[in-house]
Amino acid sequence: MRAQTEIDDRTTLGELALEHPARIELFERLHLDYCCGGSTSLGEACRESGLEVEAIRGQLEAIDREGPSLGPAPERDWREAGIEELCAHIVSAHHGYLRREMPRISELLATVVRVHGAGHPDFAILERTFAALRAELEEHIEDEEQTLFPLASSLERGGAVELDRAIIERHRAEHEDVGRKLAALRALAGEYDLSQALCSTHGSLLEALERFEADLHRHVHEENNVLIPGVSALIDSLPTPTGPSPQTDDRA
Repeated sequence: MRAQTEIDDRTTLGELALEHPARIELFERLHLDYCCGGSTSLGEACRESGLEVEAIRGQLEAIDREGPSLGPAPERDWREAGIEELCAHIVSAHHGYLRREMPRISELLATVVRVHGAGHPDFAILERTFAALRAELEEHIEDEEQTLFPLASSLERGGAVELDRAIIERHRAEHEDVGRKLAALRALAGEYDLSQALCSTHGSLLEALERFEADLHRHVHEENNVLIPGVSALIDSLPTPTGPSPQTDDRA
């Protein structure tokens, strides 16, 4: 078990979330980006969001003492897991969730657009935005399962594999795009305010989209702040390949 550090303005959101996952609940409520923006310090994130850093530090300390107030949060510190175990967890917990939930959300969106779309043109934009994100995610998680995760797991086991850093950076860039589309979905859906639901199906859609957002935040957090640094460290530890010395021509 890692020793818990003092909460400091300079500590990054990603580090704070990794050290005590119960803090994620607060970051979600305050819309502080601990996944794609995990390298942002607590102080900087509070200034950008117009929050008082001392008040947020106090809330984080209360969570550390008492645990989450709105329900249980996973306490597993994934920094303590191996890469292969973390990959298996991501596939089971997050990829499985996406494969179950995205078709259901698409069906809810289709119903809401059919029933209420004439008076609310933003609903059609919301549907198109989600459809674009779903298509990207389906391709992204398939690529992870077929390429990145097997290569990373083999590298951890000492296999002779070549894992191009460009693959890692491409996945990180795709995560950034996911973050932008999630923000667009939230704005188009009125911040998921259930008091604005037009019917029970619309309410179910707003709840589903908010859960979808929260799970993707955790998903990207585990990849950006744990998996990718771990894989990068393995690559850095590999011996530098050496080839044969160039031959000199001794002919006169």
